Amino acid sequence: MKNGLTWLTMALLTTAAAASACGGEKTTPQGGAGSAGGEPALVVADQAEWDSLAAQGKTSFDAACGTCHPGGEADLGPKLKGHLETTADMTRQIREGSGRMKPIGTDKLPEDHMKGLLVYLASIQAVSDVKGP
Repeated sequence: MKNGLTWLTMALLTTAAAASACGGEKTTPQGGAGSAGGEPALVVADQAEWDSLAAQGKTSFDAACGTCHPGGEADLGPKLKGHLETTADMTRQIREGSGRMKPIGTDKLPEDHMKGLLVYLASIQAVSDVKGP
């Protein structure tokens, strides 16, 4: 009986550890809140600011993401255009990576460029919860 209980305890602990490692807590991008309840995670009301952020975001995208997702299309990585992830999920994917994608650190994509990148990703319909003018 003791052997069976030890095995069951280890199985439950392993399952709990795996579930917490895979699920994790959702992070939110800098400058935005989570998109709970359909609220936008990022709102840019001014057209000039939107245009500036989108241009800066495209430059960041081309440098950090464009090799695998040229113009948001599929190549080494999957197509991003029209995919519509949340900003939290996209930010997590960028920073933590998954599958074949390696994490993109702040050395390659500084944190202060993330807002522009998210605006650009919204402009190609790769994120769903960024609201522009």
